[in-house]
Amino acid sequence: MPREQVHLGQRGFGPRIADVVREARRLTGWSQQELAERAHTSQATVWRIETASGSHLDLLVVERVLAALGIRATLDLDARHLANRQRQHDGVHARVNGALGRWLERRGWLLASEVLIGEGVPRGWIDTLAFRPSDRSLLVEETKTEILDLGELQRSVAFYEREASGVARRLGWVPRRVAVLVVVLDTEAVAGRIADTRDAFRHAFPAPVATAAAWLADPARPAPVGWTLAAADPASRSVEWLRPTSLTSRRQAAYADYRDAARRLLRS
Repeated sequence: MPREQVHLGQRGFGPRIADVVREARRLTGWSQQELAERAHTSQATVWRIETASGSHLDLLVVERVLAALGIRATLDLDARHLANRQRQHDGVHARVNGALGRWLERRGWLLASEVLIGEGVPRGWIDTLAFRPSDRSLLVEETKTEILDLGELQRSVAFYEREASGVARRLGWVPRRVAVLVVVLDTEAVAGRIADTRDAFRHAFPAPVATAAAWLADPARPAPVGWTLAAADPASRSVEWLRPTSLTSRRQAAYADYRDAARRLLRS
């Protein structure tokens, strides 16, 4: 048998395991009873595994059955989407999100926060999904307190952008256009990370912050073309709350790094 990958999201775990065990047993030339004896279980249990019968599957028994057949099994739990969920519970992340939400609401946007993507099994959360009824614009916003991997950020945002219109319709919103805004915490550490790979960031986020901010405030202004990357300080009282990043600005950031921001923001 070739190397087999069993994906829970396809036919389901039980039926895929059934296929593997049944084929391996037949190739080995054993009866169900012989396999059961080698795996220290009953023939009825092997039958249930091979037919995906019953509502429960004992993974310890399945492990013994696979081992008896000489199949080395691993269980790969991919929970990358929960890393974003963990960040959403972070205090600094919440401060940035909250400040942005208030900024958008004052400008006529309707908000939905931590919007779940995926039915049945969650596949991610959009930090802020905002809709402006006057021009039926939909904003997909992702908040980052740190940027560790630009490629991962791009993949996540692209996925959110693709799914956003369907999610919006379930909320009763019918968007005409979708815009993407990534808001990063205004730190020197983030600025340095952006500066280190400036060309890649420019390619990924071509829309100027000033253009996006003006459009977010006034639907009559030209909409941004492409994604926007903006910096923000949730403690700021400035009218120009969304700030250019180090892609276009050499100004001093509000904080040295995440730790500095957490120390100053969460004590206030």
